[in-house]
Amino acid sequence: MQNSEHDQPRENTVALVRWSKNPGEALIHFVIFSVLGLILCLVLMVFIPGLRSFGALAMFTAVFAGILTIPTVSSQRSFMRGLTKKVNDTIVEVTSAPGDQLSVRQLRQMVKSGEQLPLLVNGVPGLNLQVELASTPKKNTPGKWRAVFTVIPPENGTDSFDRLLAAAIDAGPGTSNANSA
Repeated sequence: MQNSEHDQPRENTVALVRWSKNPGEALIHFVIFSVLGLILCLVLMVFIPGLRSFGALAMFTAVFAGILTIPTVSSQRSFMRGLTKKVNDTIVEVTSAPGDQLSVRQLRQMVKSGEQLPLLVNGVPGLNLQVELASTPKKNTPGKWRAVFTVIPPENGTDSFDRLLAAAIDAGPGTSNANSA
């Protein structure tokens, strides 16, 4: 399967990790299981007289939904830990600064807010980490997320490097000897 144009990162960006699982699904599962628990409790009220009070109904619904949501929360936590580990490994590899690593909570906050985290590479600014939602061509498809490095070239850095490179190419290896003779 080919990557669509919408799945490609923008210019000056490098995608670190891509995923399509939404980190906020546990609440949705809890609500769905609460509704199922409510229906199940209403059916059980016919057979079990102890469930015929509002307190028992609320307790049964909450416990039922909580027990069935625990595996979802657990898998979500392990997913986010693995995702954060991949991002942190790349951060350490690029910046050589273990202090720039993210916690799972910081990565979740970046997913929610879309804010950028500026990083230094050998003390030089110009690298930002951002989590963004990739645009999807179809309306009902799940969103695809990606953590990307955005490279911001220094204002004068590339121009001066280009001039230095041009001067080195124009001078050539034999030019310095010819001028001195």
